[in-house]
This record gives sequence, structure tokens and C-alpha cells, in this order.
Amino acid sequence: MSPSPAPTGATARTGDGLPAEVTRALVSLWTEYAGTPPSNARTKVRGNVVTCQLIDAVGDFNQSMIAPQAHDTVRGIGKLSPASYKRDAVTAVARLTRQRVASLVSSHDRDTDVATEVFTLEPSLSRGAPRADRR
Repeated sequence: MSPSPAPTGATARTGDGLPAEVTRALVSLWTEYAGTPPSNARTKVRGNVVTCQLIDAVGDFNQSMIAPQAHDTVRGIGKLSPASYKRDAVTAVARLTRQRVASLVSSHDRDTDVATEVFTLEPSLSRGAPRADRR
């Protein structure tokens, strides 16, 4: 059995298009926060739902969040935190999809070492159901 591909190989394998762009952005962001990249990652876009899985990632992220950080922090400004990760992830997905993110459900399973990020986008005319208040 061959070892898992490196994140760059994993994101390159997903091809072009929105899923690959989201995967690359979230792997880059995760690496910034965790200190090391996940061993693999994949993204699916179905209607107004974007789901990204980051494999072999949770342990490093958790360790990074509890370790002292070298950033110049004044009352927490500039400190990497789970809240700032979520904010940055939402910003990245909104930028790439060109849609507002209505919600983010972030599940980090320590047992499987898999992080699953599920973004729900606001409905638009080009993707998913149109808004109900249109007349």
C-alpha cells in the first residue's frame, strides 16, 4: 500500500474548478493554523453546500491551538484561534464561491484525525434554490 499523497498532490488530483480552488485555499489556511498540512484533502460542492475534508489534520491543529504562539499579541490580537480560523475559512469560501456563507459546521474528530468543514451558502439564482421573496 502506498503512502498518502502530500497535500499538493491531493489538491492537484482534484483537478480544476471550484472544488479544487476551495481545497487549495483551506489546505493553505489549515497549514497556517496547524503548522503542518493535512496528508490529503477533498472538497465537494453540491448546490449551496460546500464540504471539505482534511485528512490526518486534527491532532496538529489542536496542538497548535494550545501551544504558545510567537505572534506579537496584545490582548489576543493576532493570536491564531479556532474562532479566527472559522472567520478566515468563511472569508475564503465566500470569496471563491462569490456567495455569502450562511453557516459553517466544523467537526474535528480526534479519533479518525479528520476535520470536516461544511459551509452552507446563501441561495442564489445561479446555484441552488432562488430566494422565496422574489415576485
